[in-house]
Amino acid sequence: MGALNANVPAQVTPTAVKDIIETELLVSSLNSFINMAYAVTRPLAGNLGDCGSGDTLEQIMLLLAAHFVTLRERTLKSESVGGEWSASFMGQDGLGLNASLYGQQALALDCSGNLAKAGMKQATFQVADYAQLADLSDV
Repeated sequence: MGALNANVPAQVTPTAVKDIIETELLVSSLNSFINMAYAVTRPLAGNLGDCGSGDTLEQIMLLLAAHFVTLRERTLKSESVGGEWSASFMGQDGLGLNASLYGQQALALDCSGNLAKAGMKQATFQVADYAQLADLSDV
């Protein structure tokens, strides 16, 4: 699982992820997070907004990999000592990609909004007419 998927763009590397987020994770772990970012973006690749830059998809993939790092390492967001110790970590404020600044930035780079919609379940509604409801009342 530590090898990088051969289809991942050349610009998306463990070194590039470390340029975004400070981490001591091994290259094999970073490769796994990059592979996950690729798996998330692959179905959306032709549908993500360009926002005026040809490398938007690669930037989104890097930010998603950094997002996955924060979920693994529980990045400290704030702490206080004033008589009592307390700490808060990234990932406690939101769900999904909103759980980290990196995930939020990835969402912001996608002009199409398709990344935000990717994890949402779609609902369908069917309207019954009065005759169908009347048939149910006999049951």
